[in-house]
Amino acid sequence: MAHPAHTRSSPRASGGVRTTAGTHIPEADIRTRQIARQARSWRTFAGDHSRMQPDTLDTKAFNACAFSVHHRASSFAVPSKLVGTSRHQPLLRSLAEDPDATWLALDLDARGDHLVASHVGRVLGRVQPKHLGWVRPLVPFGLAVYLSRVTGRGERRAESGAFYRLGCNVAFGHVGDALARLANASHGGDGAPSVHSRSPLRLVVPGEPRVRTAPARVPVLPEAASLTGDAEDIVLWRTLEGEAHVSVPHVARHSPTGFEWGYGGSGPADLARSILLALLDEPTADALYQRFKQDVVTTVPEAGGVLRAADIRAWVEHARTC
Repeated sequence: MAHPAHTRSSPRASGGVRTTAGTHIPEADIRTRQIARQARSWRTFAGDHSRMQPDTLDTKAFNACAFSVHHRASSFAVPSKLVGTSRHQPLLRSLAEDPDATWLALDLDARGDHLVASHVGRVLGRVQPKHLGWVRPLVPFGLAVYLSRVTGRGERRAESGAFYRLGCNVAFGHVGDALARLANASHGGDGAPSVHSRSPLRLVVPGEPRVRTAPARVPVLPEAASLTGDAEDIVLWRTLEGEAHVSVPHVARHSPTGFEWGYGGSGPADLARSILLALLDEPTADALYQRFKQDVVTTVPEAGGVLRAADIRAWVEHARTC
């Protein structure tokens, strides 16, 4: 992405719309109003999905709105900073010295109860706990995270020779668009996630193209397909009382009461991890099960069905490269 400072001095001259009364509204004003509306939607959503106090949310919404307009973001974006960066100083130092690192797209991965941000497989830090409640639901709908700035001087202390500690500012991008997709899906529209949680989407300026990567599909087949499939295929079914059963052992981490599917939660999270553990090694399962839950487990019908082992492995290969 071109640094925002390289674009502010040359806005598109022909942008904007003309109202029925003949008044010309500049495109910059249209975008500002759009981001302001998205900021209001985010304020409501974050208020329902986090423990932040109302005053904190109001301040964050105003600051994020200003940040989005200032950087000409394509949709409402929320600046933040990572925590737990003290263990990842060498990578932060290398990024601080890289002139092309600003607005670098980072990967988001679930690690237990945390979301970690990483670059080429190396962790930079964790999403602040106060933001997890609103960030997690929006990742499947296009929210992504970008490196904004490495903070700190990165110089050695004269007295000890040790480096000053560096921090990491990030921006959650496409928040406004993700909220719109989530609202569309909630009202029965075609709002299924169109981008992956490791999407290469960038914080963009007006006119820049976006690259979208659709997740690999894992179709849910009828239960009868288990008669003609592979022995490793995953079969999901319910008893007459509605109790969920799966043809893999339950490896409990989030849900002591067992498996579930068809939505995002602790039972589906355990199902996703247990399926991947049955077919793959534990590090791969731990790295990908939250994404597998969002892409696959949430789509399984209430009655269950069959997931082909070959389709799951194809999904994993796709996920590893995105």
